[in-house]
Amino acid sequence: MRKTSRTGPFFIMLLFNIWLNFRLTIPGWILLVLHFIIPQYIKWWYCLVYFGAFLLFMIIWMLILWGIGAWARSAPPTPPVKNKNPYSVKSSDLPYLNDNNDKGDQT
Repeated sequence: MRKTSRTGPFFIMLLFNIWLNFRLTIPGWILLVLHFIIPQYIKWWYCLVYFGAFLLFMIIWMLILWGIGAWARSAPPTPPVKNKNPYSVKSSDLPYLNDNNDKGDQT
């Protein structure tokens, strides 16, 4: 199943996701063609059941992803952490390179 990071109104995103996952409807189209070839054995409502299940699956999947996204956005932001790596610290933050601490002038 293809994934997208687009956001917007639910119905427009549902149509966009149906368009992305249109290949999942291939068995329904095969059933519809077989209905016209062998109408005694393949009924037309088999196709409706398949397309309805596909649509229901897409709606439930979008609701699950929407809920996960809402849950992830509700988490509080992490507080900033002090950088302890001496190789990536700014030179002004290092105590031995500070201009205020002149240890050479001891008068």
